[in-house]
Amino acid sequence: MSICSSLLVIFLTAVTVRCYNEVNVRGKRNKDELSVEDGKVDELMGILQGICVHENPDQTVKQLLKDTDTILKNINVYKEVVRKNKMLRKELKWIIEESKGQRETSRIVDLIKQGVRDVCVSKNLKKNRDCSEISSESRESGIYTIYPDKSKGIKVYCEITDGKGWTVIQRRIDGSTDFFGRTWDEYKEGFGEEEREYWLGNKYLNILTSSGEYELRVDLVDANNKKTYAVYKKFGVGDESAKFKLTVGDYKGNAVDYLGYNNGKFFSTKDKDNDSNGTNCATNFQFGPWWNGSCSNVSLNLDLKKSKMRWGGIKYIRSVMKIRKIN
Repeated sequence: MSICSSLLVIFLTAVTVRCYNEVNVRGKRNKDELSVEDGKVDELMGILQGICVHENPDQTVKQLLKDTDTILKNINVYKEVVRKNKMLRKELKWIIEESKGQRETSRIVDLIKQGVRDVCVSKNLKKNRDCSEISSESRESGIYTIYPDKSKGIKVYCEITDGKGWTVIQRRIDGSTDFFGRTWDEYKEGFGEEEREYWLGNKYLNILTSSGEYELRVDLVDANNKKTYAVYKKFGVGDESAKFKLTVGDYKGNAVDYLGYNNGKFFSTKDKDNDSNGTNCATNFQFGPWWNGSCSNVSLNLDLKKSKMRWGGIKYIRSVMKIRKIN
């Protein structure tokens, strides 16, 4: 073999080995990167599902499946954020590259910051008095912070129906939250979990309904999953000195106007007997804390572990009371 031929073989061998090594290194790097990404995905899945389990330790497999379906339902929103961020990065890169000189770049960056501040910060500083004031960009049911007196914020569940924001003031679903044994101050300040069972608070009912005209809607579900509703175009609650007196009227619906009896009645709890009955209706398992007169035809704050809620002579297992400003 000639010297030239030998050198050619050595050269080709070196190139082949180098290419083989590069492929192996690149393949190993790609596997490592995939391994890191898989790890991040697994970690994120664990965190997300862990949040659901942590917030609800008694969660069943069926509920976990439901929560996972909800996450999947909303995942496109996050995918859109990633897509928009890629577009934003591309546009910002173009701006930086096209800006000539440090002074020009700094000026443009300052203008961008101010524009973002106007969009994000100013919008978030808006203090919504109730759910009817939630901006149109956020028209999804869920927990929001409202400012009934424009100072202290409180968390509530806003139910969005046909683009209309309702402030949920009471919800009963399974009896997991005690409504029957609560004190006057607890009903005044509110209690429970916004996404499950809760009472907004008589103090806030007074603040809200004193700021304008409100309507009340009551949705009821019986043991056969039959749904019933009542709407009152007139709804208000007095302040504490007026014993949180109820004003309700102008009924429509298919539940029969049983709440009309409670118009003008005062709120009673186990430690504040404001009813006109000889005994305290709030301590009676058939009635419970409510705007009782000579007790009541409507009892939605009973102990669900001992009895069902009542609306007239009909019993119910779930209820939602919600209000909305109409003027």
